[in-house]
Amino acid sequence: MANERILARMQETEFLRQKLIVTERDYSDAVSSLLNVAQGDTSGSRAAAQVLLSTYNGSNFHMDLTDLCVLDLKYVEQALIVLRGRVILCIEPHQMIDNGKTKFSRLEKQWEHLYVKNRHKN
Repeated sequence: MANERILARMQETEFLRQKLIVTERDYSDAVSSLLNVAQGDTSGSRAAAQVLLSTYNGSNFHMDLTDLCVLDLKYVEQALIVLRGRVILCIEPHQMIDNGKTKFSRLEKQWEHLYVKNRHKN
């Protein structure tokens, strides 16, 4: 009985992993795409920045999930790919692009008002 439950659990885990699969290329492309959007100054830029920064440094940056609603569906898809890439591949987003550390440091400075300790200051 215990062996059957363990096998069923393993099969379920594999089934879910297959549903969530993402390639490194897709992840890299999604990071690059959202980074381009995040470097702007629109509400979509804010949403893209939150996705990237919260998957890069989740202790300091938190995503307001309702902000995904301001993104075009193309970028919602890219955001979901970034989330899947971070979870399934266990690779931080800055590692997926050239000069990622530098680009993400700039992004942190650009969006420093989203830093959790600054977020609700008046």
